[in-house]
Amino acid sequence: MDAASNQPTCANTQTPCCMCPSCLFAPKATEHTQDLWKLSDESRRRFIVGVLLRCRSVPVLENIQTSLRLTTWNLLHYSRSKRQTLPEFYARLDKKAQPPPLVRNIWDWFDRSPDWVQIRYLCQLLLQCDPELLSMAKHLIGVVVAKLKQELEAIQHHQASKKDSANPTPTPAPVPLKLTSKVSRYRDFISSLPADLLKRILAMLDEQTLKRCMKVCKHWKHLAGETMEEIRFRKAYMEQVDSMMKRYKGVQFVNPSYARIIDILVPAQDHEEEAGKGLKDWPFFGAYANVRTTTLRTEERNVYCGAYFSSVLLDEEDPHRVVDYRGGPFLSTASKDRTVRLFYVATEAKHVALMKGHVGSIRVVLLCPERELVITASCDSSIRCWSVRTDQCVLVLYGHSSTVNCLDVHADRLVSGAKDCTVKVWSLQTEKHLEEFNFKHRKSVRCVKITATTVYSSCDRGVVKLWDAEKATLLRVIDAHRCAVRCLFVDHWHLLTADINGQVMAWSSRFDVKGCLMTFSHPKEVKSLTLNFLRVITGCADGKIRIFNFLTGECLRSILVEAETGRILSLHFSENNILVNTTSCVKLFHFAKVFWEYAEPAEAKEAPQEGPSSSAGGQVAPPTQQAPKTKEAEQRRPPRRSMSHARDEVSANNAKILPKPPNSKPPDATKRLPEGTHVEKHPGRPHEV
Repeated sequence: MDAASNQPTCANTQTPCCMCPSCLFAPKATEHTQDLWKLSDESRRRFIVGVLLRCRSVPVLENIQTSLRLTTWNLLHYSRSKRQTLPEFYARLDKKAQPPPLVRNIWDWFDRSPDWVQIRYLCQLLLQCDPELLSMAKHLIGVVVAKLKQELEAIQHHQASKKDSANPTPTPAPVPLKLTSKVSRYRDFISSLPADLLKRILAMLDEQTLKRCMKVCKHWKHLAGETMEEIRFRKAYMEQVDSMMKRYKGVQFVNPSYARIIDILVPAQDHEEEAGKGLKDWPFFGAYANVRTTTLRTEERNVYCGAYFSSVLLDEEDPHRVVDYRGGPFLSTASKDRTVRLFYVATEAKHVALMKGHVGSIRVVLLCPERELVITASCDSSIRCWSVRTDQCVLVLYGHSSTVNCLDVHADRLVSGAKDCTVKVWSLQTEKHLEEFNFKHRKSVRCVKITATTVYSSCDRGVVKLWDAEKATLLRVIDAHRCAVRCLFVDHWHLLTADINGQVMAWSSRFDVKGCLMTFSHPKEVKSLTLNFLRVITGCADGKIRIFNFLTGECLRSILVEAETGRILSLHFSENNILVNTTSCVKLFHFAKVFWEYAEPAEAKEAPQEGPSSSAGGQVAPPTQQAPKTKEAEQRRPPRRSMSHARDEVSANNAKILPKPPNSKPPDATKRLPEGTHVEKHPGRPHEV
């Protein structure tokens, strides 16, 4: 109240001076306008410098400095070429000049005022300054604050040394210094720290303490709130990591070079001895429970599980494209434009032939390298055979009354399925339809396969039928699917069927075995599938290629081909390549050559207690520690077949499973190669391009 009663006032009542407290603290009219103080006004500048030099409170100056740091004037740029710098202004300041009496009274009043009055007065005073004068005040405040801190440290050091000399004995706890200046010893030093360091300090507190910190001030409330949110986020993140680690704790990574020789159960032929009865831990034992079985020594590999790279062969958008690729040098495509194209496959597909003749959209294309033919079927109900050498149509087969959906060939037999619900078998040698082979379905036929003894067909009703290729009789009907079956794969022992709901079922190709061996589930329609070295490889409409263990049903690997669902049209498998036909392009996935690490071959078991041991999912189990064998034990041990003998037996079984067609010879790839292509010849095997 004393400071307020002794406020200096100016004598001019008409025009306020804007320097005395009465003018600054007085309420201003709405229409009141005033020009800002400029740096060039020497009297105003001297007045502001004098006020700032007389402020001895470090918190007051730091608060003013923080306010000036947040203003927008520091974003402005001014020309310095014709203006004097701040040190030059200080040099010109005449300290010996006597200020007016009003100014001296204002300075004396400012010295006697408390901190809150000084802060309010300085804020009102600086609101009248232009950006250049504010910049000068900011730099001057920084100099004054640094000088006051140095004086404060000197006083503290002097008092401490004086107290140590008066009382040389050590004291248990230092007594707080009572400073003569106006600096408060309860200053919030935490708020002056960087935000990241302050959050790290607050993160060491518990939640209840952080809630109390939020009640200190707005700055603490903001920082403590952000710290609590970060602690909750880190806690939730660590919980997700822990749950993921627990979920995959027992999962082993698939070894891409894993291979082994294994015995599996298969239906026994009439002349073969029965084996494997009573061994309940053998794969597919339940499906073969009521059937005479024997053991087949075969090879298991983690195919397509290694490193790969992909290349785009055709970069053309075509949702109606059909493709066939057998792993050789040529690729055949057809589409809705009724043309057949032949490409030479290298780093990219080079167009080498164009064949025309169909009057409807082509639905299926089939490469027949043994006969140097490209076979196509169309919506015009015809099947055409094209010569790879001459690019001419050499054979036209008529017999279907609607769109032909699928084709397959074996030796000189061609099988076709059409929308007219019929399956027809043709002879490529006589170029005629075999009249006794006229199989029917109740719905449109979607997929057909043919072997030396059996014809397989599926339809939109989900029914799969097996026909005798010699007697033209129905052998078996599989009615397990509840929707259209559009993919089939068959070898000597097994049959795979896939429907549009993503369900893949494995069956025995023997017609007397009724049970399903294994089921593989997918989220979308399965477009293509194959079985290779006891691995089921599928291409799904969700854009992924999946590799399953045929014996356990476990998915070993998934490869993302297309990010968008429904873009995969078909897949074509060869030894180290997978060709993927999508709506946007044709890609070729090249897998690195693998040197297979063979595990110990599974010996045939003679007692029910000793079943075949296999690592789940084709994963390599860690080697077990064995005691060292003595020389006598090695001599008593019966002779064991070597790995080469086991592989020779597997090769013989594979030759038995997949017999070569009669009079088959590899196509001469040099007849249609582009100019400048180099061909290496190796003795003892076909030409490789």
